[in-house]
Amino acid sequence: MPVLYAMTAEGELMKTRTRLWKLLFACIALCCIIPTQDLSAVVRKKKIPLAKEPLQISEAVYDKAWRDFQVGNKKEKAEVIKSLRAIARKAPEEFMAHYYLGIMISQEGSPAQALRHFETALLGFPKSADIHVRMGELLDARNKSDDAIEHYESALALEPGNGKALARLGMAEFENGNLKEAHDMLYKARQVLPDNPEILRGLGSVMIDLGSTKEAIEVLEQALLFDQKHAETHWLLAKAYESAKYSDKAAEHYELARKLGRGVPEIKELIGYDLARNLDKSGKIESAIAEYKKEIRKNADPATGYFELARLYEDTGKDEEAIKAYLQAYNTNKNFSEGIMRSAEIYIKNEDFDNARNFLDMLRRDPKYGDQARLEIEEIEKEMKKLETHKLENKLKESQNTDADIEDTYYTMLSINKKDPVAIQGLMDYYKERGYYDQALHWFREYNKINPTTAYNKKLIEKDLKHRLELDNYTLFGWKLSTNIKVYRLDRNRNSRVTREALSSKTPTAGDSDMMNIAFMALPFKDSRTADDNLLNLAFNGEHDRLKEVAFYVLLTRKEFKKDRKINEGLLDFYAERGRTEEALKCVATMRRLGFYTASEAAYKRDKLRGK
Repeated sequence: MPVLYAMTAEGELMKTRTRLWKLLFACIALCCIIPTQDLSAVVRKKKIPLAKEPLQISEAVYDKAWRDFQVGNKKEKAEVIKSLRAIARKAPEEFMAHYYLGIMISQEGSPAQALRHFETALLGFPKSADIHVRMGELLDARNKSDDAIEHYESALALEPGNGKALARLGMAEFENGNLKEAHDMLYKARQVLPDNPEILRGLGSVMIDLGSTKEAIEVLEQALLFDQKHAETHWLLAKAYESAKYSDKAAEHYELARKLGRGVPEIKELIGYDLARNLDKSGKIESAIAEYKKEIRKNADPATGYFELARLYEDTGKDEEAIKAYLQAYNTNKNFSEGIMRSAEIYIKNEDFDNARNFLDMLRRDPKYGDQARLEIEEIEKEMKKLETHKLENKLKESQNTDADIEDTYYTMLSINKKDPVAIQGLMDYYKERGYYDQALHWFREYNKINPTTAYNKKLIEKDLKHRLELDNYTLFGWKLSTNIKVYRLDRNRNSRVTREALSSKTPTAGDSDMMNIAFMALPFKDSRTADDNLLNLAFNGEHDRLKEVAFYVLLTRKEFKKDRKINEGLLDFYAERGRTEEALKCVATMRRLGFYTASEAAYKRDKLRGK
């Protein structure tokens, strides 16, 4: 067995050597027949993938795409967008493609898609202020102003001089009431983008609210150069001119704004009653009335229109129309109860006390506060009489009071207490100092009833006042007025017309003690014999007010002075200096009728007299 085993092992070794030689020859043969690359493929067991080279898109490709988009029709633009989308799909990291897609889709497609592309572009260009601004514009268009503001702030942080970011953030400050900050930002934006009308309009709006109307007008006129038919620009200009008290120009631009913005409800709402108000201020009363009537029919707040129309009627002496409009305002909106009070005052002025009481009762019957109001009014009226009297006495001590203020205060005191000795004595002294001796005599007699003096003193005082009046009348009229004249009840408003009885020496009802109580307008102005020069001297240099006032009225009855500017204006100044606004307003109306004032000058005078 060992020998056999040895012979067998040696034979197997020989066989193995033979097989190795055969395998070696086979490999040599393969190397000679198969190419080297194929041989490597046979030998390699597993294929390892190689990294792709990045897609390289030149700047020229994007420039051409943008040019084609700008000049192309709708179909061609869609093709450009499609080609850029293909690039973005192949190379998502090609951020420039996303940037251009954001711009193009924002103009032609979905804002939401455009935002997504800009967000991707922002990953590649994190310091691009332009992308932030474009995203802000898209978010603003979708009414997401808070998100938009964040992007504008980011843009401004990256580029402090970015005009669009400055403009939008400036308008945001304006909307929040931060006028100074808004002005600073919009002013810088204008320096960067001087030809941007939206920035100019925003800056003009801020300047109006800051009171810089002159500068606002200049800026808005510049904005108008870019678009003469822009309704909002005309509206802003109208506001600026209105603030600067150029009512004519304001009305002109309000009319243009309404005409150009006929299809824009917001413009109509913004104008509202402003056009009518400026027509009124510019003296175009009838046009203002017509505009108010037209606007009331379509305005969401007719009550305001009725109330302002009523004020216009009242100012022009149309009492019936004023009362009717006040009532319409109150019926439309109970908050306009002031109109009912003013209506009552008109009735009181016209001595129509029944209607005045009816209007006042309307306020007492208020369904919500009527019972409470009636109870409180009864209690307050008693206490208010004492407080009002004390308040009026203190008012008389003020140095800035006009003559009209003093006179009105005394009469108000008398309305509270008809026998107030302070008011009666005050009126007596007031009229005596100003030469209205007839009224001074009246109030002396009233005062003597509550604080009687001796009969002798009473006679001396009455004689002195009568004598002074006779001397003044002789100076003014050149003849002694008849002492037998029908007695007139004193009228507080001496300019109210009263029927003048024929002067007669046969009137038995009048005595010496009553002959002074002649209504002012009943004086025989036309019958004066005094020379013109003397009257002119009295009108402008008279010793006291009555001499001046009567001299003016006498001169105005004479043909050569009736339309004389100096005389009419002198009477206007006389009333204005004494605070007698009602009489002064009538003089303004006369000056306007005679052509001495333009409509705007008359409106300015009226506003000044009313303290506006």
